[in-house]
Amino acid sequence: MTKPSAVILVADGSEEIEFVTAFDVLVRAGFNVRSIAVRRADAQQNRAWVELSRGLKIIPDQDGFANSNADDIESDILIIPGGGPGAKTLSEDKVTLELLHRCRREGKWIACICAGTTALVASASSFPEQGKVKVTSHPSVKDEIVAKGWEYEEERVVVDGKVITSRGPGTALLWALTIVELICGKEKRMEVEGPMITSTVL
Repeated sequence: MTKPSAVILVADGSEEIEFVTAFDVLVRAGFNVRSIAVRRADAQQNRAWVELSRGLKIIPDQDGFANSNADDIESDILIIPGGGPGAKTLSEDKVTLELLHRCRREGKWIACICAGTTALVASASSFPEQGKVKVTSHPSVKDEIVAKGWEYEEERVVVDGKVITSRGPGTALLWALTIVELICGKEKRMEVEGPMITSTVL
């Protein structure tokens, strides 16, 4: 059986807990996970690492998009972490927005958390034919999302079709486990969360 695959986008200023939690949980669930750096045009380009919101430096699996083309990226799910500065970079990156649009057009999974939901909103602004779904986010960007006509909920994780959104660092584990359950089934989720000693199995 082919392993499910995930791509996690990351930028300077992405939120540590959200990025690392998604990466960790999906690897535990047997996903092939690949991280791709998205850099601002004015960012220092001659370094391998990305500096996250609290100063943690990570080296992504891939630096940028090959040939600047969203069609080069294949996975079962595209994951967008939050963190204000990182989410701003992703929301303004043309290839990221095209990739989000292509995933929705092809019926693939998308998962955004915290301010990362604003990248999904920006993609729909660029490609209005993709429409809006129910979402959540960090409270700090709620007004921005609602002002653009999106239906907003304040649940810890919101699933609408193949879009999974969540609120922030404190909901990252639930968000990641929800991704596992939706793609791989409840049994796989239980297999993953048992050894992690999550509150749901205590």
